[in-house]
Amino acid sequence: MKITYLFSSFFLTIILLQGCGGGGGDGGGSTLSNIPVYTGATTEARVDTTNSEDLSTAAGSGALQAVVADAASVFAARPVPSLEAKLLEIAPRISQWIIPGDNAYAAKITDVSTGLCDAGGSAIADTNDAETVGTFIFTDCAMSDGVGGVMVLNGTVDYTAAADLSSLSMVFRVTVSYVGESEFINMTIACSGSSCTVTSDFFGLDDRVYRITGISLSGNPTSGFYISATIYDPDHGYVTMTTSSPITFGCPTGVPGTGVVVLNGAVSTLATISFGSCSAYTVTIDGVGYLFNW
Repeated sequence: MKITYLFSSFFLTIILLQGCGGGGGDGGGSTLSNIPVYTGATTEARVDTTNSEDLSTAAGSGALQAVVADAASVFAARPVPSLEAKLLEIAPRISQWIIPGDNAYAAKITDVSTGLCDAGGSAIADTNDAETVGTFIFTDCAMSDGVGGVMVLNGTVDYTAAADLSSLSMVFRVTVSYVGESEFINMTIACSGSSCTVTSDFFGLDDRVYRITGISLSGNPTSGFYISATIYDPDHGYVTMTTSSPITFGCPTGVPGTGVVVLNGAVSTLATISFGSCSAYTVTIDGVGYLFNW
């Protein structure tokens, strides 16, 4: 394999995205078994009174995840970017080693530590002969971030690339450590042409594993965030969520403090969720309001 600047337009698009997904999880431990993997329902959910409480938790979890994993850290005014954002920044470095068709007789196992782990550790590439499918295996791979920091990766990145370089998919299942924080991330970046999407699995407010994709985010912590995304609930399936009033976060438990979210589900079903305090919220379906406690 050789270093080359493939897919730069793909990842420039990603880095400029207003929001991106990232995996959640607790900060303790370092085993990859703690990485969230969504195995729940994948069909569209019908929104009704029997599942509105669960879907409200999904919406609150998804909104928080969208903000925490925001790639454009200027929106969240964070002095230190999120780990998901930092991971997206180094994704182009990994993609530089993917060269489909570079050598029909390329070795399947290649040590790429020197090129990727500039601050120590190892990275091994295990690919097919054409290098269109492969896995990067990271062991304490330390990468300098160019601004005095070091990110350490443990885990795997699986990729699939078109032979003509027109598309690329990278699946990150890694533990990321950076400036004293550690997080388990399960994130997929899929690019075709110059268009990219980010999908992530994460632990929600109730510690269940959710999936979020198609995130659009704007706003700031003071006035609130406008968010739209598709959120997958493990028991009920997916719904689309859109804020009609910006969501703010200031509750000690991480739940939304204020804001209104509209959920749209199968057969034109919908619910409006009004977050009004740190302890309760109201779900309105067919004109009837239902009060739930967190």
